[in-house]
Amino acid sequence: MADFDGASQAFLAWLQRSGAEISPKIKLADLRHAQAGRGVVATQDIAEHEVLFRIPRSAILSVENSILSTEIPASTFEMLGPWLSLILVMLYEYLNGDASNWSPYFSVLPTEFNTLMFWSEDELAELQASAVVGKIGKEGADEMFTEQLLPVIKEFAQLFFAGDPRAQQRAEEMRDERNLELMHKMGSLIMAYAFDVEPASPRKDVDDEGFAEEEEDEALPKGMVPLADMLNADADRNNARLFYEDHFLDMKALKPIRAGEEIFNDYGPLPRSDLLRRYGYVTDNYAQYDVVEIPMDLVEGLTRKAGVHAPERLEYLEEQEIVDSGYDITASSPFTIQESLSPELVILIETLLLPQEEFERLRSKGKLPKPEKMTSDGADLLHEIVKARLAQYATTLEDDLKNVNDMASAGSVAPKEHRSSMAKAVRVGEKQILRQAEEALAEMKARIGKTSKRQRAVDDEGDVEMGGVEKKHRA
Repeated sequence: MADFDGASQAFLAWLQRSGAEISPKIKLADLRHAQAGRGVVATQDIAEHEVLFRIPRSAILSVENSILSTEIPASTFEMLGPWLSLILVMLYEYLNGDASNWSPYFSVLPTEFNTLMFWSEDELAELQASAVVGKIGKEGADEMFTEQLLPVIKEFAQLFFAGDPRAQQRAEEMRDERNLELMHKMGSLIMAYAFDVEPASPRKDVDDEGFAEEEEDEALPKGMVPLADMLNADADRNNARLFYEDHFLDMKALKPIRAGEEIFNDYGPLPRSDLLRRYGYVTDNYAQYDVVEIPMDLVEGLTRKAGVHAPERLEYLEEQEIVDSGYDITASSPFTIQESLSPELVILIETLLLPQEEFERLRSKGKLPKPEKMTSDGADLLHEIVKARLAQYATTLEDDLKNVNDMASAGSVAPKEHRSSMAKAVRVGEKQILRQAEEALAEMKARIGKTSKRQRAVDDEGDVEMGGVEKKHRA
């Protein structure tokens, strides 16, 4: 306890010496009893828009602020890109120990992780057919470390290990499994805590939280923002947000906060599978964002089995940017196909089911079937796809729910059991979405079949009407 509290106090003292301004109405609290590590709690009532703390840009752990950026050519960092560049800098600062300006900061960052990167094969097997297993990227990260990062460390060994007569040998030793794991830990810290830091003179469009538009995300420098990353996240109780100013990053209250309440940031609409992959935990608060992916190879296999697989049509759909590696079914409440099922998947299936004459007419006009319209045959094939996807999981939803208990806290069970419990929560959420989609498509198929019998009318533009239910606007 003393070491934990002592590290917290040393960190706060360092932060204030670095120019941070911290409101006397908040404190950095020990929340390990709630399996939340450190967190920020209000000690007095806080008004909406009140500044909770201000972090100077110079205190951000970033490439720009590290002395390494003055020693290694800018072209090297450009070659590495924002992600590997920050890993390089964090390795340099971490290995410098007490000599690093950010040593007190490293002392309060986690050293053990529950993120999927560090799960064993049998632990990952508990996720069963969840698509998140294919998104961990450990092999790809290993390849980047060995092929891109290690050559830079070796090239600049005398700078990276300045003053060490064994510098070149230490650079060679970075290839060891222990040091590769250290690189993974730095990468995991970045994934869990780093912000896309908008420069004081903006060059890219970012939102109020400093996150870039998806296509520009990799163009922005990444940085670790001390104290801002101590806030725990909650999808329902989010009450603070980080704002970017010229010389400071301000954490402000989004609503009144009462004394004793925890201050929460928000990760955005992340499904629990990504919450587990990136941050190493799950919570029911994010179940509203759960997603299950239908892989394209499953779709192709079932359309071949149904005799409607048509390379010519898939080529046209590719040109229209409909073909993808997978299609999402998202959670919605109440669950509706119109809200949850990927419209691109509906378009793909209905295009493959079109009579040749109708397909030729739509293609000649550069058009596609409307996703808000669905035929009985389309609902039938989509129903088979959803059932096949559900069958890919090793256990049934009923099996999982029969044995499910309230998720045990991390402190009361062994780590392996805790990971098994989190994996079950993820796969149950995905199976529930699939079961809801299966039932909704069966009902839709029956309803459309009774009303349309696949009789198609032509609308005012000469496009085929497919019968069915109008698509609701997505939230």
